[in-house]
Amino acid sequence: MEIDKNKDISRRSFFKSVSIGLAAAISFILGFPFIESVVTKTKKVANKIYSKLAPVRSIPNSFAPIENPSKLHFVQTKEDAFIKTIAQEDVWVVKKADDEITVFSPICPHLGCRYSWNEDQKLFICPCHNSVYTIEGKVVSGPAPRGLDTLPIKIKDEKLYVLYERFEVGVPQKIMIGN
Repeated sequence: MEIDKNKDISRRSFFKSVSIGLAAAISFILGFPFIESVVTKTKKVANKIYSKLAPVRSIPNSFAPIENPSKLHFVQTKEDAFIKTIAQEDVWVVKKADDEITVFSPICPHLGCRYSWNEDQKLFICPCHNSVYTIEGKVVSGPAPRGLDTLPIKIKDEKLYVLYERFEVGVPQKIMIGN
């Protein structure tokens, strides 16, 4: 009886085929979240998500009768691959009129601390290294390399929306590093 060597599968070639199949399956399973993460990030850059802050009319005028900005809070939802996080953020809002609103990031451009409004001095003051800013966000004193970072806004249906972004600290240029 003659054995046809072309039709028989050797033990070695069987294990080789199974190993290649398993490696391909594992690569696909582990690579899928990475590829989705990259694709999702490029989509998010194109479709930036604005968060609702407040109705425009409910925000008090920051210059009448005295200088006083408003600190507003909002909920931001982030998705990265399969992880969804919800975080409360806050921003400083300066309103001159219903169509003249500036929203500042709450992060000091010097080292990334959170600054606050000083009622007595009518200035924003960072507690970390005493950087001082006017209500318009200009540097008055301190080691801060630039003024306060403004955030993109839009007004839709008489409501104020903000695009929360983070910027590189310690440099004179406003460089976005993330949302």
